[in-house]
Amino acid sequence: MHNDPLNPQNLSPTAAEHLDLRITRALEAAPEPHIAADFATRVVSRLPARRPVSLTPTHYGQNAMVIGILVTLAALILLALHATGHASFGLLESLLFAQFVALAVWFSVWRHSLR
Repeated sequence: MHNDPLNPQNLSPTAAEHLDLRITRALEAAPEPHIAADFATRVVSRLPARRPVSLTPTHYGQNAMVIGILVTLAALILLALHATGHASFGLLESLLFAQFVALAVWFSVWRHSLR
């Protein structure tokens, strides 16, 4: 039956029905998975070695907060020295002061939560 042509015109009704049944059985059959006993060990052996964990912690966020606090404080001092009474300087100074307070509070809360 493997070498027979699949042209439906050449097949007899019983051969076509038999072919349909074989196809239906093949499609409805559930596959049986086979997993080798040493499959997990082979997969683990192919994994790359773990990178060593860094023992020196970095403090990039903490350093960025300190720099932000210092830059904001310097900008506040410069604006206070050159304040001429313009409304724009007052608004800018208020915004910088709010940013300074927010950074200082965030820094102190963050440092306190590390303890």
